[in-house]
Amino acid sequence: METSQYRTIDGIRAHRVTWRPQTDNRATGEDKVLLVHGLGANTLSWQPVGQPLADALGAEVTAVDLIGFGRTRAPDRRSTVAANSDLVIKVLEEMGAATIIGNSMGGVIGSRVTTERPDLVKELVLVDPALPWPRVGRKNWKRSARFAPILIPPVGRFTIATRARILGPERLVDLSLSWILHDQTALDPELRTRLINLAAERFAYPEASSAYVDAASSLLRTLNREMDGYLAAASAARPTLLIHGDRDRLVDVDLAYAAAERHLGVDLQIIPEIGHAPQLEAPKVFVNQASDWLIRTRNKPRASTISVGESL
Repeated sequence: METSQYRTIDGIRAHRVTWRPQTDNRATGEDKVLLVHGLGANTLSWQPVGQPLADALGAEVTAVDLIGFGRTRAPDRRSTVAANSDLVIKVLEEMGAATIIGNSMGGVIGSRVTTERPDLVKELVLVDPALPWPRVGRKNWKRSARFAPILIPPVGRFTIATRARILGPERLVDLSLSWILHDQTALDPELRTRLINLAAERFAYPEASSAYVDAASSLLRTLNREMDGYLAAASAARPTLLIHGDRDRLVDVDLAYAAAERHLGVDLQIIPEIGHAPQLEAPKVFVNQASDWLIRTRNKPRASTISVGESL
């Protein structure tokens, strides 16, 4: 069962979507999962997996639109990693302790929240999280060039707004999908239409480009200065799984392997032939990996593992 609602949290009218198990035979009323999307994304990025996760775990699963993204509008608020981490903490204070599943920038936010408030987090699942780049070499220069304008906010705001105006909603969505999906044909066409419609709706939000640049520039700073520390502290405090597609064009899979080697509390599962958003490209595989790990983790002592998971 899916519901969509707005809740005012610390003066922010935050949009969220919640899925509850379709059958009550496994639901305890206590298990909760919070889904945190990535840069430029929204609750629709969890649409293919929200209900299946709720059913597999017997849990209440909630996805929230971060500040400045989706339908959470807060023109007078920052949309930095820190500000959105605070929003997630307030959502968790209202929900109660939950499992955090975060994709891309959402993985950074989840790691920070787990570090700052481990009492609010049961387990942490990172899905192709943004990870620090050790150097700008031939594998990373395209990624670096893509985000370079954001380092100068006025230039970034102009660039993002101009690109959106020139491309229009459909081409803008397809361009974004070309970066985050290895196989764009794997995406449900109906979901693509919903993404385009939401992009068109957001064209009317004058703060949209500022929110994106604010979040992106703070994300780059966080990656360089703080992410490794967050991951170390979070994985020491709570069971942590890192799921990563081996065809990720934004966060190379080698960075995931390196992170798992540096942080022994991180379990790593690789999904072959999948890009930056497994929950969109291979939802069944993603739900199986995440739910199986969560169930096993709750029933046995912690042990760090690295494995290559099932393919499509």
